[in-house]
Amino acid sequence: MRRFRWGMIAVYALWLGSAFPARAALPSDDVVFRSMRDEMGRNMRRLRMDDLPGPYYLAYTVREGTQAFITASFGALEGSQASPFLEARVQVRVGDDSFDNTNFVPAGFGSGGPGLGSASFEDDYDNLRFSLWSLTDDTYKNALEAFAKKKAFRERHRIMESPGDFSREQPVERYEPSAWVPIDRGLWERRVRELSAVFRDYPDIQDSRVELSFVSGTRRFISSEGSVVRGSDAQISIGVTANTQGKDGLRFGDSEGLHYPSWADVPAQGALLAEVRRFARGVVDVVHGSTVEAYVGPVIFEGEAAAEFFDVQLVDNISNPRGSWDEDENSHVFDPPPFVSRLGMRVAVPWLSFVDDPLLERYDGVPLFGHYMIDDEGVPAQRLELVRKGKLVGLYMSRAPIREFKHSNGHGRSAFVGEPSGRMGNLIVTPEKPVPLSELKDRMRAMCRELELDYGIVVREMGGLTPVRAYKVYAADGREEPLAGVEFVGAGFRPLRDIVAASKERYVFNFLHGSNGRTVVPASIVAPAILVQEMELRKTERKPERMPYLEHPYFVEKGRDQRIPVR
Repeated sequence: MRRFRWGMIAVYALWLGSAFPARAALPSDDVVFRSMRDEMGRNMRRLRMDDLPGPYYLAYTVREGTQAFITASFGALEGSQASPFLEARVQVRVGDDSFDNTNFVPAGFGSGGPGLGSASFEDDYDNLRFSLWSLTDDTYKNALEAFAKKKAFRERHRIMESPGDFSREQPVERYEPSAWVPIDRGLWERRVRELSAVFRDYPDIQDSRVELSFVSGTRRFISSEGSVVRGSDAQISIGVTANTQGKDGLRFGDSEGLHYPSWADVPAQGALLAEVRRFARGVVDVVHGSTVEAYVGPVIFEGEAAAEFFDVQLVDNISNPRGSWDEDENSHVFDPPPFVSRLGMRVAVPWLSFVDDPLLERYDGVPLFGHYMIDDEGVPAQRLELVRKGKLVGLYMSRAPIREFKHSNGHGRSAFVGEPSGRMGNLIVTPEKPVPLSELKDRMRAMCRELELDYGIVVREMGGLTPVRAYKVYAADGREEPLAGVEFVGAGFRPLRDIVAASKERYVFNFLHGSNGRTVVPASIVAPAILVQEMELRKTERKPERMPYLEHPYFVEKGRDQRIPVR
């Protein structure tokens, strides 16, 4: 997660076109910035291939820092590595802002995207300039190839109108001290091993793993428009995975990610151990769960599942609104999302508000992983109202214009290896008249009795819109029973308009948000539990597999030891 705390803020009001601007007053001791600026100036002035156009826009991003990856399984360390890094990304645009080489996917994904490379992590001026020169040259050639293919595509399909390819935004100059935090590798090797050993208490789980991923460093961004940005951040993620099989042989896998923006935000080891045990018990619930052939009735989405519900039903349908032309005409990966055509139309119940605010660092004291101050295209982050009184009023916009919105709203985001597009930050879902969670469940039970149903369904975790952890809640006494091997049928977009109540309690879900055809970005959703009036479930159509012929050796030996008296 980008955690920029800016000291000086200066905003330039002039669009500088394709001519590289006068040198900004860069920090005198920043060798990386100086090499970026000098090489960019040279390329903007002189980079040309024969009679073909030179770049009208260049952007360099360089990040340097340290990274670590530690993994353990069943109480034993499997891998541990830590290393410094310095990585560079180059974006080249040829043509002009009305029509250039972007928003187009050449066949085979072979060209047109950013150039990626690495350099010496010793802040060597000449080495970094060499890396940027080489990357710029390769990316420029790919951009020319993509530009030619895109022009041919436009002529072949007789496309006469376009909203343009790149919006003009005010350049910014922002600085934060260059710094990154270290990792106590020995401490975290011990902690990860201990977390992975939790699964020694769960014989129903066949395979498990705990992983720590850590990266901390400084990111520098400079563009030919005049934007100059430097900020430091950290991302700490603890991933837990488990795989097993149900009584019928149906294979089941689950995973959980815990994400933090600083070491100070990481809970004590006791709290992490409790979280891993909670996760393991949930996996075991599924192993021993029953199933249903079919169900039509009310469903509660609670905790993480509520956040995932809004991710699938709303966020995915308003992200990357521009889409891209695709030379492979059988591919629809980069088509615009369905809600782009529903601006001004009702998409949700009128008593829920949806606002994305990446400027928020915390919610009720909980750190938000989707916080950032400036996006990956050099545009300041903005609070964005998405849905007002049930009607769609906003989309996640990068600098790729669409007919309805010609400018970015500070949501142009990507992983370092990706190309920025309109993506989420912190989605805050707020109900007008919330009720306690207990009342939400009582209301579902009453609905079940009216419909002569024996039980309703509570979902607490999903993968996409597929229930991972679901429970029957019996109408008579509120008793819960684990449910396994079910999936929703024909959900469509209707559930977002069929929500009948929401809880006072709100859950903070920090995660890495993926998007069709795009890289992941740090994100957060703050959401209440919700009661949906009616949804349809059925038994999964996945096929069971053979169970292992022999039992897990650890639990066999453990059971034998327990039977042998100690002398």
